Amino acid sequence: MANQYGSLTRGVLAARAQSRRDRHTVPLFRTLKGGLGQLVDAVVRAISGKVEVRRCRAQTIERAGAGFRIKLDDGGWLEADQVVVACEAHSGSALLAGVDGRLAELLGTVPYSSSMTVALGFDAADFAAQGHPAPRFRFPGAQKGAPAAGGLHLGRSQIPVPRAGGQSGGALLPGRHGGRGRTRESDEVIGPEVTRELQEIAGFTARPRFTRISRWPRSMAQVHRGPSAAAGGDASAHSAGWGIHLAGNAYEGIGIPDCIRMGRQAAERILGA
Repeated sequence: MANQYGSLTRGVLAARAQSRRDRHTVPLFRTLKGGLGQLVDAVVRAISGKVEVRRCRAQTIERAGAGFRIKLDDGGWLEADQVVVACEAHSGSALLAGVDGRLAELLGTVPYSSSMTVALGFDAADFAAQGHPAPRFRFPGAQKGAPAAGGLHLGRSQIPVPRAGGQSGGALLPGRHGGRGRTRESDEVIGPEVTRELQEIAGFTARPRFTRISRWPRSMAQVHRGPSAAAGGDASAHSAGWGIHLAGNAYEGIGIPDCIRMGRQAAERILGA
């Protein structure tokens, strides 16, 4: 699109205009055909043999002369002239407490919410046995009276076969089931509850052939909410110019393109130093 239209934005706008002419709806959100894991795999291939990857957790960052050293949970240390902190803001706050108290304080005030996704896999034949096809529906938010705290949000119900496990006639109903404290509840509680919600709302009795639940506690930066909404931007500005660089979705935008842009900016600053 960028090559054809001069920029990605122009390309997306042109595609939307074409879709309106064709009376098709262009989805607001898009992904890669094989899932976003393709993006990670491409990065891994690109850096293979060029960087050293340490599969461990950083415990703290300390000043070391004109640079820094990072203590790792495997007992080792890393020394560096420049450091990019690309984890969640609250994790960065803990790492930087001994390096810059003000920066750590700013990072600690960035609000976060938790997320949990529930994917239910059905056999389309189970719906046909009840006299109707697999449901196709989309709910914009929480249903009135639904038991799920935080609401249930559903996307496409008919997923292409490769993403539904390769079984012909499969239907995958993806949803987001959230709310304060819900991520700590067990799969045995959440799975049946979401199934009951779907059955009540959509009017079917088919049972899922599989249920997959994923949890991401304190993973979603809420950069536009509450009195701490500007903390991420303040932290980014405060860190600039002295060897600590921030990158991630808690500072200057929440999308993947924003994270890529901040990563490039950090790399440019490091090269400039």
